[in-house]
Amino acid sequence: MSGQAKVLTSQEISDIFKLLKSPRDRALFALGIYTGMRIGEIIRLRTEQLYTTNGGIRNVLKVERLKKKNTVYNEIPVHPKLREKLTAYQKTASQSEWLFPSEDSQSGHLCRDRAHDILRNVFDRLQLQDASTHSMRRTCLTNMSRSGVPLRTIQEISGHSHLGQLQDYLAVDPADKHRAINLLKY
Repeated sequence: MSGQAKVLTSQEISDIFKLLKSPRDRALFALGIYTGMRIGEIIRLRTEQLYTTNGGIRNVLKVERLKKKNTVYNEIPVHPKLREKLTAYQKTASQSEWLFPSEDSQSGHLCRDRAHDILRNVFDRLQLQDASTHSMRRTCLTNMSRSGVPLRTIQEISGHSHLGQLQDYLAVDPADKHRAINLLKY
């Protein structure tokens, strides 16, 4: 679908991780790639949402989302590779209520524009046309769909209100159509 953020390939994801300079930036990107969260949700994460009081990493990330007039909670299991990035980040992170603290921000956490700039710089260096911070979310959700995860399960992770919204969001690759036809065994 034109106008949507690029769905990143496995090689592009690997290249992005290699170019990101700090454990913080790698954790920021990993959260998007392995949870499907929006960048605005990621920067507002609190340390307690991912780390236990004794310093361990939680098995499930509980995300609070406002839907119409109600607060909805989505639980997202922590992927082993995300756990690795969070462990590396934890060793360098300062103690703060925010997962990504910033002294330069009025909110106390990394601002959306700064997170965007960090990732945009890497996308530009790799010449990834149409890549944006939203590519992380779209890549995560599309790859779940391509792997056969039921749409209802993806919806629970992504927080989309309606399956129709989610379906419009997912990329369809010509190879997906070929695989679908080749599944027919009659």
